[in-house]
Amino acid sequence: MKMWQMLCAAVFVSPAMGDLVQSGGFEAGTGEDADGWNHLEIFGGTALSFTDRVSANGTTTASEGNEFMLLEVFGAPDFGPVSEIQQQTAAGSIMGGESYNFSFAGVGVPGPGSVAFYEVLWFDGDGSNGGGVQGSATGLQVWNYTDSWDLFGMDDLVAPEAADSIPIQIRFVTGAFAGAEGWAGVDAVSMAQIPAPGALALLGIAGLGARRRRSN
Repeated sequence: MKMWQMLCAAVFVSPAMGDLVQSGGFEAGTGEDADGWNHLEIFGGTALSFTDRVSANGTTTASEGNEFMLLEVFGAPDFGPVSEIQQQTAAGSIMGGESYNFSFAGVGVPGPGSVAFYEVLWFDGDGSNGGGVQGSATGLQVWNYTDSWDLFGMDDLVAPEAADSIPIQIRFVTGAFAGAEGWAGVDAVSMAQIPAPGALALLGIAGLGARRRRSN
């Protein structure tokens, strides 16, 4: 094996490299259901909640591709509804001590009493460190959407050694009163490992080696 090939192999050996989110753009799915995501609709009484994969909501279309997730709630005096999407990555998708960037695109029309939240948790999926939640990567965050797509999230999230996966939760809620309503759209959800400086240097060396090989 050539030296540049060995360097490439060293850089790409980690299974956690790349985007960890399945169907982060919601392009894959059947009808209103997106592959890889749990859709939660919590409501009661005369309140309503919808969590659907859509191609458009009025004049709003996807931030990327053709589909996005629509979170829509209609409150009532007898219940404050919740619309939420969740995804848990596979055990081994996160590496303890490594850094990650989390982001998503959001849009919406705020209504009376409506608030949008997100949270990413660190999780021990294989039970090797007691199992369950190992802390919050982001804390519970409010994202202040507008009627134009914008990016939300947090960078440089360092995974604890006990974590091997993440649950992602993006939630839209409204109050328990008449006229409480609103909707939000979510697209392009991403959780990606930040390459270490040494890995970036190896990529540069490997690329140089590949160019030299092609020129010979």
